[in-house]
Amino acid sequence: MNAKTKFFILAICLVTFFANIGALPTDIMESRNIITAREMVSDGCWLVPTMNGELRLAKPPLPTWVGGLVELACPGSLAAQRVPAAIMASLWTLFTLLIARRLTGRNDFAIVTTVVFLTLYNVVLMGRSATWDIYCHSFMMGAIYFLIKGLKDATGAGVWGWLLAAGAMMGLSFLGKGPVSFYALLLPFAIAFCLWWRPATMRGKWLPLAASVAVALVVGGAYYAWLVGYHLPELQQVAHRESGAWVNHNVRPWYYYWRFFLEGGAWAPFILAAMAIPYWKKRIAQYPEYLFAVGWMLLQLVLLSLMPEKKMRYLLPMAPTMAMSVAFVLLWLIGKNRYGKATRIYMWSILGIFVVAELFLLRPIGALFGNPEAHSIALTRQDKRLQGVSFYHNANEDLRIELVYEAGKKILPLNLGDSALVAAKLPCAIVSREPIEKEIPANILGGLRVTRIGTFDDNKHPKSNRHYTQAFVNHVTLIERK
Repeated sequence: MNAKTKFFILAICLVTFFANIGALPTDIMESRNIITAREMVSDGCWLVPTMNGELRLAKPPLPTWVGGLVELACPGSLAAQRVPAAIMASLWTLFTLLIARRLTGRNDFAIVTTVVFLTLYNVVLMGRSATWDIYCHSFMMGAIYFLIKGLKDATGAGVWGWLLAAGAMMGLSFLGKGPVSFYALLLPFAIAFCLWWRPATMRGKWLPLAASVAVALVVGGAYYAWLVGYHLPELQQVAHRESGAWVNHNVRPWYYYWRFFLEGGAWAPFILAAMAIPYWKKRIAQYPEYLFAVGWMLLQLVLLSLMPEKKMRYLLPMAPTMAMSVAFVLLWLIGKNRYGKATRIYMWSILGIFVVAELFLLRPIGALFGNPEAHSIALTRQDKRLQGVSFYHNANEDLRIELVYEAGKKILPLNLGDSALVAAKLPCAIVSREPIEKEIPANILGGLRVTRIGTFDDNKHPKSNRHYTQAFVNHVTLIERK
């Protein structure tokens, strides 16, 4: 692969993941991660993360540790918080390219795979979001590449180096989002690898492979071993809750992912075409390699379909295998004089549309679909009357975690009917769904000085949108002793 091609891929990664990185608003997953990172820094507790003052052990800590370091360096910067995810997405792209090139030995296949990968909507979106998913899949793709190098290419001492590196990457993947990528990316790869692309021999490789597993356990499990020693009851409670969510939360029928190919966007027809396995047997020259890529993709689909909990975004780990499967079809079409020119035009047009959108359209699109009447609680950060004042909400009301992110501080629950508790927190700001007269009993409110700060609307959608909710419309009131 020449220098010009490498520069081209680097440039596309920069555009895809870094250009206008702060343009789109945060979502709930980002809010949770950034809040936890912010509290790591403000509270000085890096080993036991909290979210709005409550233990946050449900998600592995690595992305939050990274977010904490970013918060130290660039306090309050959303764009800075997203940069590590963009770096990890670029790393995922690199390992996808390397695996594609190793699979076929062809630079054109690696380049086409990369172009398709970088124009998948989910990849672009998650590569720009300060969330967990991109970490675990990026590290796992690196682990898979190192496994391939160690099991198929290396000999002698080289096997140890590649496989130990694979173990370290698997451990980091676990610290990114637990077993998610092990199930959705590594397990289907291992099955496909054994069925259609297994190494010529495993002689001399079983011991380093076992050592690789040991390294993965140490890297991924050391933190949890510490938690078991110091916070076992809390960890058990979280494990019970999370395992229950897998079988009780967002439960969908087994065929829910039947439309998985639509996640490919403009490449959806080619994903369907790639699945016509008998058709390609005498047409694709590298049929065993094609069979491995498509088999890996279909195994992912089957395994994800077996899980009771389903969301379309859970198909993200299928992005590399979708890209490789599509690349086989595209290159076959390009090789045909009848379709070659049209296929090239289509492929580069899709890439061009993505580049233009990422460079010039993200901010206008965000403004177009945003809430023109938004009046965020984030404005309270600049209100001098609230400097150094703690925020609370009615303990009888649920609080959207996005409000904690926007306010830039904890908003803790408080029993507003308990005069002693309220008095102990003064002065404080109350975030409430209703005006303060309806939240605090008159006998308690009569002894307080009340300053109405404002009514804030943190909906990211306009009132005409079905996602608009009163949960994001809140009053903020400063209460003090008279």
